[in-house]
Amino acid sequence: MKRIVPGSFFFFFAVATSGCGMMMPGAMGQGGQPGGGGRQASAQPGVVIPNESKEMIRKGEIDGYARADEANDEALDKMEKDALTAVRVTLGKEGWAQGMPLPTPAADTVAFVKKSKVKMKLAPVETGNGGANDFLQLTDEATEKLQLLGKKQVDGTATAADRAQMMSYSKVAMKMSDLRMQVMRASMSAVGANSSVQNMALQQMMRVSGMVRSRKTFEMEFTPEDYALVKRGLERQRRTEAIAATSMAMLAAYQAVINGNGDPRALDVIGKGTLDAFPIKPTVTDAEAKAYVDGLVVNVGKVKERYEGMMRKTWGDAKYEKNYKAGIDAMFAQAENAQNARSVTQIAGDVNTKYKADVARCMRGETVGDGSMVSGPSCKSLRRAAQTGDTSDLLPGALAAFKENGGSGGAGLPRNAKNGVDLANAAASGDAGGALDGASKMFPGDSTIGASLQGLAALKNGDPRGAINAALSFVPVPGLKDVFGLASKLLFK
Repeated sequence: MKRIVPGSFFFFFAVATSGCGMMMPGAMGQGGQPGGGGRQASAQPGVVIPNESKEMIRKGEIDGYARADEANDEALDKMEKDALTAVRVTLGKEGWAQGMPLPTPAADTVAFVKKSKVKMKLAPVETGNGGANDFLQLTDEATEKLQLLGKKQVDGTATAADRAQMMSYSKVAMKMSDLRMQVMRASMSAVGANSSVQNMALQQMMRVSGMVRSRKTFEMEFTPEDYALVKRGLERQRRTEAIAATSMAMLAAYQAVINGNGDPRALDVIGKGTLDAFPIKPTVTDAEAKAYVDGLVVNVGKVKERYEGMMRKTWGDAKYEKNYKAGIDAMFAQAENAQNARSVTQIAGDVNTKYKADVARCMRGETVGDGSMVSGPSCKSLRRAAQTGDTSDLLPGALAAFKENGGSGGAGLPRNAKNGVDLANAAASGDAGGALDGASKMFPGDSTIGASLQGLAALKNGDPRGAINAALSFVPVPGLKDVFGLASKLLFK
């Protein structure tokens, strides 16, 4: 039984160092045929992957993920900073742009505008084709009327009543300017963070699926170091969820107090509760990490239909078909196939079985494909040996397969020829997923993604209660759940 000796890191089915055999039953024969060196190929291939080779694979994989994690952490830090800035701007603790004065707290501005009987509305930004995107923008009666009255003033047609109205609206419009920027900050944070929830969950599942695939292919067990990597990904995912849920709850509160009769104090409740809760450091247990790995592939089929349905509901069929379907289908297929990845022993067995089957075809005088390892002169030699019993032209591996297929004759003569590169390539091409895929593969924990998508859809449809309930369902911080619950009582009496 031969060992795979590490050469370069991605040595999957490549030639080992000089003088060592390939990942095939017995040893590699001359001419790229199994069972060389005069040894007869076994019906049950034996492959040994030494521990040092497995550790090379594991180390390279973990090092690659570490580099990706560094970039992810930087992006997550920025997202948290932006979200907390939006909160402080809402509370009037920070200007909405560098160098700008502190705005009036949003709760006070909303109360003032409501008291002034000026209409305002928070609605999705309209696109040029009559649709709307996911960002919400604030429009108000005072700003719109001032534009019309200002034009009359310029034209010289403004009446005394118009000028009085302009003075009244100007007081409101100045405050609305700050409120508009406060809402914009909250909207950008909510949409961006909730998109990251989906991306982070998909990325985590892609990664774990890739780990499942490589360990299945190279016959490795999950180690504590592997589970630690899974835990770090889940902790990062939960941190993203906390930011996204908080941003969604804040935007839902804005929508409830601006479009409805919600108590503006809810904005302060969410804002202050958020600043008290952050920064957060979610923790994941070993048991949770193991359960995640064990349940990933099992649940893929159940998740896909629900996930696709949620995506279609949020974005619409046309947008989903155009922008998301192909990628989602591919990712779910990757995850579903991870546990079914072929091990090197299975791949070696498949190659050996096909080789012997092609030898049998040649012995019967049948043709084999150009990609066969016994095509061309080798196939003719096998046919001649079957007819005459003369095996002098057969290479050692072909001779062994010839005998296994019922042939008889003299011993084969050894020859010097190319080594096992062709066989290695053939084995590699038999691995449907490319084994250890450096990019990491797979995807979603559908309850969190579902809640995030439902919340975005609720905001877009003018349903702040639905949005804040969605935030409540996936925020991973108990203290924030209490904050959102208290805000809900102020918003929906």
